[in-house]
Amino acid sequence: MNGRDTLKFYGFRDEVFDFDGAVSVEITSEYAAPWRIDYHERELYPVLKDGVGKYGAGIRLCFETDSCVIGFRLSELEEAVLIDLMVNGEYKKTIEITEIETIIDGFAPNHKRIELWLPQNKQLKFAGILVEESSSIQKCGKRKKRWVHYGSSISQSNAAASPSRGWAGLTAERYQLSLTNLGFSGECVFDPMIGRQIRELEADYITLKLGINTYGGLLTKRMFSPCVIGLIKTIREKHKKTPLVIISPIYCKDRETKPGASGLSLEMMRDLLQETVKQFQEYGDAHIYYINGLDLLDERYNDYLPDGLHPNAEGQYIIADNFSKYIFEGILGVKNIS
Repeated sequence: MNGRDTLKFYGFRDEVFDFDGAVSVEITSEYAAPWRIDYHERELYPVLKDGVGKYGAGIRLCFETDSCVIGFRLSELEEAVLIDLMVNGEYKKTIEITEIETIIDGFAPNHKRIELWLPQNKQLKFAGILVEESSSIQKCGKRKKRWVHYGSSISQSNAAASPSRGWAGLTAERYQLSLTNLGFSGECVFDPMIGRQIRELEADYITLKLGINTYGGLLTKRMFSPCVIGLIKTIREKHKKTPLVIISPIYCKDRETKPGASGLSLEMMRDLLQETVKQFQEYGDAHIYYINGLDLLDERYNDYLPDGLHPNAEGQYIIADNFSKYIFEGILGVKNIS
C-alpha cells in the first residue's frame, strides 16, 4: 500500500511520540535527536559528548496509533542503518533504512504500541513521524517498570544482529521493561557524572556491569574500589531501596589472571567488587547484590567471543538467558511475561 498521500506528519513538538530510553532530547527547528547523556549539560561529559553519548543503544521511538501505515522522516542519513520494529512489546522485524523517509504498511487497524529500536552505534536525527491522516496517535500511555543499566561495549552490544537483539534488549523484551541502556563502548570508567545521572533517573531496577574498561589503565588499582564506592553512594542518594545489582566482568581469556596497565586482572576485579558489595551490605544496605560475571558467560563460551572479548550475535542470547536466570528471576524475582 502506498499511503504517502494520506499520511499526516508530526514533529516532536506535537507531543505524540517519545524517545523511550533516552536521557535527553536535542530539539532544533529541523530535528529531534535522542541522547544517552544530558544534552543540555553535554560539555560536562567531555569524553562522552562527541561519541557514545549520542548513540542510540536501547533507545526506542515510541507512540500508540490505530494507523495501518506508519513512517518516519530523518533530517539526514549518511549511511544505511538497521532499526527494529516492535508492536505491543513483541519483536516483528528488522528494517534496513537507506533513505531519509521510510514508510511501513500492513498493520492491523487496531490500537497498538509502536516501538522503533534505534541503532546501537549511531545517532539518528528525526524530522518527525507519519501516520494515516484519519488515525489516532498519542504518546505511549501504560507505564512499564524501568530498568537502568550501566556498562561497557559488551552492554552497548554492537555485535548484536540488530538493535533490539543485544542481550539487554532481549532481557527487557522478556520482562516488558523500559530499558535505559548506558552501555558506553570503551568508556565505562565510573564517571561521577554518570553516577549523578543514574541518581536522577526513574528506576525500578538498576544494574551496573563494571570493570572491563578499566583494565587498560583508565583507572588504577588504587582508585578502582574508591570509585565504585563513590558511584554506588551517589546513586543511593535518591535510590535508597531500589534493587541495585553489581556485576563483575564476563570471561576474557587474556585478561583473567594477567594484570593490565591498571594493575588489576579480571579475577582481582571480581574479588574487589564482591568485597565492596559485602561492605555495603554490612552497613545495612539490604537491596544491593553482587553477581559474578562468569555466571553470565564463562570459559565454556569462549567460541562466542570472536575477538576474545566481545560476545557475537549468538552470545547475546547466552548472556540474556543467564541474566534472566541469575538476576531478574534469581535475585529480583521478576516473572517472564513476554
